[in-house]
Amino acid sequence: MKIRKLHRYVAIVMAPFLAFIGISGCLLLFRKTSLYEKETKELLVSLHTWEAVLPYVGLIFGIALLFLVVTGVIIFFKKKCLVKFHRDRE
Repeated sequence: MKIRKLHRYVAIVMAPFLAFIGISGCLLLFRKTSLYEKETKELLVSLHTWEAVLPYVGLIFGIALLFLVVTGVIIFFKKKCLVKFHRDRE
């Protein structure tokens, strides 16, 4: 399987979860203000780290995010090298 296709499949599967993590992370930026109660803060932290669901699910999402970053960089430079190669041949 090509890296671009694998990157696309992992991104499609992980996108809703990563969006949820991003949204909950944005909400946690305001945890030190008096915007919401202590119980709400604890709930947000447990949802953001996925401890409320399963303790090690967050690790899987972290690994998936690192995979997407690494493969995205590889795809970017691979494409850039191909463009430069074709430009040099002309």
